[in-house]
Amino acid sequence: MKSLYTYIKESYDDYLKLSDEDKEKLLKLDLEYGKIMLIARYETVCRRIDNNDEEWENFETNYINNGKKYYPILKFPDFEYEKYDLKNRVEKLIDKFIEFDILLSKYYIDNLETVRFQIEYIEQLESDDYELSVGKKTAFKKELLDEAFKIIAETDSYKQPEDKEYKRDKSGDIVKKRIKNALDEYGYDWKIIEDNKMPPRMGVNPEKTFRIRTTAKFSDVDIESLIAHEIRGHVQKRWNAYQTGLFLFVFGLPGKNIFDEGMAIWNTFNLTIHHKPAAMFNIALSYISCYYCSKYDFCEAFDRLKQLCEGKNVSDKRIFTQMIREKRSTIRTDRLGYWSGDIDYFRGYKMIDSMTTDERKKIMKWNIGPHQYYEIDAFEKFVSVNDLKPISNSRLEQITKEYKFK
Repeated sequence: MKSLYTYIKESYDDYLKLSDEDKEKLLKLDLEYGKIMLIARYETVCRRIDNNDEEWENFETNYINNGKKYYPILKFPDFEYEKYDLKNRVEKLIDKFIEFDILLSKYYIDNLETVRFQIEYIEQLESDDYELSVGKKTAFKKELLDEAFKIIAETDSYKQPEDKEYKRDKSGDIVKKRIKNALDEYGYDWKIIEDNKMPPRMGVNPEKTFRIRTTAKFSDVDIESLIAHEIRGHVQKRWNAYQTGLFLFVFGLPGKNIFDEGMAIWNTFNLTIHHKPAAMFNIALSYISCYYCSKYDFCEAFDRLKQLCEGKNVSDKRIFTQMIREKRSTIRTDRLGYWSGDIDYFRGYKMIDSMTTDERKKIMKWNIGPHQYYEIDAFEKFVSVNDLKPISNSRLEQITKEYKFK
């Protein structure tokens, strides 16, 4: 006679297991989902600013030197999501997942709804109806703000040490070689691409590309930290996601950026011999700058950041660059708003740092957010009972061949 536990377990397995027909349907829908999410990543999120230096000169001349308020006018590559019929495709796929009621359907729908919101948000930015959302206004926690302000106050100087390990004298070619060696060592078949227009010096993308701004200079400590952050953090998480067989996990579940960035930051402090002294200062400053951008106009937020960093060897241009980073998603610098991803570094790190080793290992395997932590067992069971195979490079090519990368 079966025990109640065995009966419940077998019943749950039966509930999760798809028929051959439904499994084929899931993989087909997941492929269309992958195509949509790849396009959305590059065509609905402002990531590259083409006139940063030009607007710094305008801001310095008008506001810093002459006290005349100036709101930088940001220029981005044109959005081209309409060319891919993105909005229509999103709506059709949402309808299909509403009809296809399985364990994972709600996560596909939530992410697709976010893409639809991003499109509507872009279209709203140019109208007079735009307002900062309540969610963004209330995203900041007092205890985290207090700690972030304390970190800034207790940092003596933003300046890097004079030790040779910190000297930025490594060329792009040297960095590419060391990154390639690290990728090979960990068994990740990511392609390295030179991208000298991207704002950060390095970046990991879900389509197995590792982008490097080769015109930048790196120190040995930079490279050590970036290997811990980018490869042992972002790449490893996405490699694990590829093993699930679903693009749903490659692009991540709602809130995934919190654990993703939090773990990457945690790695830079715990998986390195050296780490950049300004690393904690930077993530605290990002959190505070987002907070200021939610309450004050561009000029007043700049002034408050400048006052906060007084005596810490932080240049006006460094503060301006931080502000512009926050405004890359709002486009209009004359309005309240910030890029929400920048608050995830600090709050994500604090979450990860408070976890046990086993908890960190558990979330490292899944590209999820805090709200899905207790559903990991169900995800593992779903992948197992349906015998889902890792995403092959040929399947990946099916989502990348449609999109023309800039």
